[in-house]
Amino acid sequence: MVMINPSIPLRFNGIVRYARERGWHLTISNRLVRAPSGWNGDGALVTLRGDVSTSRFVERLLKDRIPVVDLTSYMPEVDIPRVIPDYRSAGEIAASHFTQIGLRNVAWFSTIWTAVHRLFFDGFSARWTHVERIVLAELVPKTKLDAVDLFTHVMAPRLKALPRPMGILTYNDEEAARILALCLELGISVPDDIAILGIGNDSFLCENQPVPLSSVIDDLERNGYEAAALLGRLMESPPPPMQERASETILVPCKGIAARLSTDTLAVENPVLRKALVELKTHLDNPPSTVQLAEKVGVSRATLDRLFASELGSSMHEELLRFRLARAKAMLMDGSAPIYEIADACGFCNAGHFINVFKRATGKTPAKWRG
Repeated sequence: MVMINPSIPLRFNGIVRYARERGWHLTISNRLVRAPSGWNGDGALVTLRGDVSTSRFVERLLKDRIPVVDLTSYMPEVDIPRVIPDYRSAGEIAASHFTQIGLRNVAWFSTIWTAVHRLFFDGFSARWTHVERIVLAELVPKTKLDAVDLFTHVMAPRLKALPRPMGILTYNDEEAARILALCLELGISVPDDIAILGIGNDSFLCENQPVPLSSVIDDLERNGYEAAALLGRLMESPPPPMQERASETILVPCKGIAARLSTDTLAVENPVLRKALVELKTHLDNPPSTVQLAEKVGVSRATLDRLFASELGSSMHEELLRFRLARAKAMLMDGSAPIYEIADACGFCNAGHFINVFKRATGKTPAKWRG
C-alpha cells in the first residue's frame, strides 16, 4: 500500500501507470499531515512545497523506516530521495530555443522565487551575459500576487521598457499566459516584439490562447513513473535509519520544445532581411526564387545574398529549409497528420524527399521523431 500526495495530473498519471503494473493499492491525500485512518502503508510519494506540517509528517514516516520519495526540489534541506525534472537542463533548452530563433535580448518572469526557480534560471542564464530577471513577489506584497490591476500597474512599464525583439521565459504556462494577455492589452506584438516561452507544455492552456504558447516539455508523466519505480525499489529493501542514509536524486530529462506561434518570430533588426524572411515563411509550399525574393524586397540579388550571409551566416535556401523543418516538427508534435500531408504543407516535393531531408537534419525519420 502506497500513500500519494499528488500535485500535477501528468505526474500522477505516471504514478498510476507504475502502480497498475505492480498491483499497488494507492491511498491519495492532498495534504499529508497525518496518516489516513486505517492506513498501514509501505511507502509514500510526496510533493514537498514548504508545508512545515507535511515535512514533519515525512520525518515521522522516516523514523518508522517507511520509504518516502519527493517529486520536487522546493525543500532541498529535507534529506530524502527525490525524482525531479532536470530543471537546469530545461533552462538550457529554453536558452537554445531563443538562440535558434535569433534572439539576443532575453528575460525571465516568475510570480515567486524558490530553489526550483533558481535552477531553471541558472540553466537559462548561463548562455548570456545578462538576463532581465523579473519576479512579481519582489515587486508587490505577497498577498497581492493575484491582483490583476496591481499586476498591470507594475508589469506594464517593465514590458514597455524591454529592448526589442525580446524573449521571455516564464516559470510555467500559466505565467506565460498572464504575460501574453498583458502584452496584447498593451499593443505589444507577440511574437515579433516579445516572444514568450512557458514551461510544462499544458497543451489545453497553451493551444487555447489568442497566440498559442510555446513551452518546454518537462515530461512530468515520466517523472511520476520513475518516482514510483524508485519507491518500489526502496520498499523492497527498506532504508537504513535516518542518520545512516545517503539520499538519492534522479534527474528526469526534458523532452524539448513544443514550438507554437508565441516564439515563431523573425528576430532580425534589418527591415529588408526581415521582409525577405516573412516572404519565405509565409510561402513555404511555393517559395519565390532568390531573384524573385530580391525584387519583392527592393534590393539586388547580390545585396540580398550579402544580407543573409552577414546577418544570419546562412543562405536563403538554408533559411527556407530551417523554416520548413520547424513547421514540420510542429505539425508532427501537435497532431496526427500523415507524413505526405506534412511534406506537402511544408513545401517538400514528396513524402520520400521529406523523410530523407528530415533524417539528415535530425538523425531520425519523421515517424520516429514523432514517437
